[in-house]
Amino acid sequence: MADIILLVEDDRTSRRNLAAFLRLTGHEVYEAEDGEIAMNLLTSTQFDIVISDLNLPGQINGIDILDRLKRIPGKVDGILITGTGSDEIRNRANSLGAAYMEKPIQLKELEKTIQQKAIR
Repeated sequence: MADIILLVEDDRTSRRNLAAFLRLTGHEVYEAEDGEIAMNLLTSTQFDIVISDLNLPGQINGIDILDRLKRIPGKVDGILITGTGSDEIRNRANSLGAAYMEKPIQLKELEKTIQQKAIR
């Protein structure tokens, strides 16, 4: 089943590559380069999964986005990706019901995580 995914990643090359992979695996993908754009998209579009980088430009980071998912009607799963992870960040993501992945992202592992999240 194809999911509607919001991909939030400030690094343009990483975002394009991840989005291309996700589209090739059959998902519909929306892209945002910062948390503010992501929050606007979350108010206008119903997503199945949000994949967000932790560190984003602006005032809103990946944890803020995951926290917002808890207040959206319906089930929206989250995956937090980061290159600057820690046990504290992993625990915070998990407490918000999100999966946690460290960069560099292994594409097969990402797809496996999406599939596990998509089993509702």
